[in-house]
Amino acid sequence: MANSDMSKLKILFMYDFFRTKLNAFDENSTISVNELIGYLEMNTGTTFERKSIYADISKINEYIGMTQTVIGDDSWIVPEGKRYCKNQLKDEITIDEARLIVDAISTTYFVDTDLCEKITKMFPTYFDANYTRNTLYPHYRKLNKKSSFMLNNIRRGIENREAIKISYGYKLGNELTEKAEKLISPMALDWDNNCYYVVAVDNQAAKGLERDQELTKALRRYRFDRIAHVSIAGNSSFIDYKSEKLREQELKRFIDNSVSAFSSDKLIIVEMTIKGKTRKDALKAYGAFDSRVHNSIESADDTKLNKGILKIYVTTGHAPTLYTDLFELSTFEDVEIEIHNEEVCREYGEYIRKAAKAAKLNNL
Repeated sequence: MANSDMSKLKILFMYDFFRTKLNAFDENSTISVNELIGYLEMNTGTTFERKSIYADISKINEYIGMTQTVIGDDSWIVPEGKRYCKNQLKDEITIDEARLIVDAISTTYFVDTDLCEKITKMFPTYFDANYTRNTLYPHYRKLNKKSSFMLNNIRRGIENREAIKISYGYKLGNELTEKAEKLISPMALDWDNNCYYVVAVDNQAAKGLERDQELTKALRRYRFDRIAHVSIAGNSSFIDYKSEKLREQELKRFIDNSVSAFSSDKLIIVEMTIKGKTRKDALKAYGAFDSRVHNSIESADDTKLNKGILKIYVTTGHAPTLYTDLFELSTFEDVEIEIHNEEVCREYGEYIRKAAKAAKLNNL
């Protein structure tokens, strides 16, 4: 059968089989030569000789050896007794990684959940009939055509250094109100709080500012779900930093100092002590706080965790949400919080007084 038209495509069918139908992370994912001959006959209508199978496996291994790096072996397709299995490629995604991606997509806003189906089809051996997601709840909130169009315009503005016009408002239920037109020079898209944020220079605020670090005063964050319309402003100038290096440096600093919807002008270091009745109490409270704070947290040398005392240094943006996070930390049972920073304590006290007034606790 070597002269049939399908014999020329056989090696491609075999390559596709080993790439998509066998699992390098499952020791039971193997195939015999007879099974491979049957698979090829089913897909091509042609019966091939065993020796041609061996020859094509050798050719595929030769190709992989020239173009890829196999982990732990020189060959991609290897014999396992009378059967064949495959080794992992250097850049091959693992089962855990693929499933983590699908779980992350299915539970993240502004990402089309149809993408999950595409990934499961790309890796059919990773998502067999026995695989179910029982612990995570998909959001089923798809990115509609309008949102996709607006995101594409924002990305175009970032990539091509083009100014854009946006209609920006405030959310009231499912509607946007108090909308205003803004001319901005988009620099980056940031993902936070289950939403995209556009980091951009406000062209109006940038008037009169020097094109160096001073331009950072005009940087703003615009929450994507508060944008009603995006268009390319072809007749307006894109306001940028003098150099690529400076832009990246200032953007990184600005994003690092951002907390949720807020951006802080500066980073501050807050020294804190978490006292729990037990080691577990302190760690539980710390774990919740650590998941909310975006910047680094370091443990102090005089921490006595065996006694339930955890001393930490928190580097974070000086933004209103810092006090929300501190308040949440204070709500854990059997835990006391001490803040060793007078400025933070003073502003945290104002936060508590506002909360007490809202709760009609006027005696606090």
